[in-house]
Amino acid sequence: MKNKTKIFMVLIAVIVIVSVIIVVFIGKKNNNPKDNKNNNGEVFAKGVWWWSVSEPDEIYLEFLRKNGVNEIYYADSSFDSTVDNFINKANSLGIKVFFLCGEYQWIDDISSFNELLNEYTEYQNSYKNKFSGVHIDVEPHQHPDWNDNNDVRIELIERYLNYVKLITTDAKNDNISFDFDIPFWYDDYFVEFNGENKEAYKFVIDMADRVFVMSYRDSAERIYSSAENELEYASQKNKKLFLCVETSDQSAESENISFFEEGKNFMNGELETLKQIILDEYGEKFNEFGFSIHHMKSWYELKD
Repeated sequence: MKNKTKIFMVLIAVIVIVSVIIVVFIGKKNNNPKDNKNNNGEVFAKGVWWWSVSEPDEIYLEFLRKNGVNEIYYADSSFDSTVDNFINKANSLGIKVFFLCGEYQWIDDISSFNELLNEYTEYQNSYKNKFSGVHIDVEPHQHPDWNDNNDVRIELIERYLNYVKLITTDAKNDNISFDFDIPFWYDDYFVEFNGENKEAYKFVIDMADRVFVMSYRDSAERIYSSAENELEYASQKNKKLFLCVETSDQSAESENISFFEEGKNFMNGELETLKQIILDEYGEKFNEFGFSIHHMKSWYELKD
């Protein structure tokens, strides 16, 4: 009888120990940044530019859902029930929609942008399904004067920074989240702005809600290397920063820019590698970063 009692007590002890181990293991697993969620439940963001609004919504939206996309930058300025319906469909799949816009001329004259923003605000106040913010793709290097000389380039970048400042400091825009796209090579340009002299990308990160670095390269290592300075500065400033990749045919420029030649599966593998690099470097700040893919149509048509 005593032996049976001892055996029973040993079994109880073993069960208790095993239970404790399981609880500890699960607790550690739940705190693992690889789960792609921070303490607020925010997921590692993955977005896509959607320039052509004539494309088939349902097919593309299902493609995005399957590929883990949770943000769309959508270039439709009709601001009507069509937009409302699109946002509703995207939101039902757990995908936020941001209003995508951009003209290099705005650094010379902001008036047309302000008119567009007024229409955006009117839509936000009138329709049920709303944009999550404004995504701005204004690129000074598209300006016809860009290639004149380096001094002109500096001036154009400074005018761009003034444009960003006007938008982000305007009191009537306080309730609007602003994204800005920038090229990765802004760290090559030191500019004088607001009484400071530093790399152009730092000023944009300072002022923007979120910044998207067009780190267009076709390997995880080169993508990370091209945006390493921006990643570090955004982390210091506690700003959200996205690394962006290209899927359209850029062979005329360089075959190293786009994943057009390699295809979907290769790109997905490189993004997973890139995610691991960011995880290793930034740990608990992992969710302050994200990926974005340019753009919807070319990604969908990319070979497997």
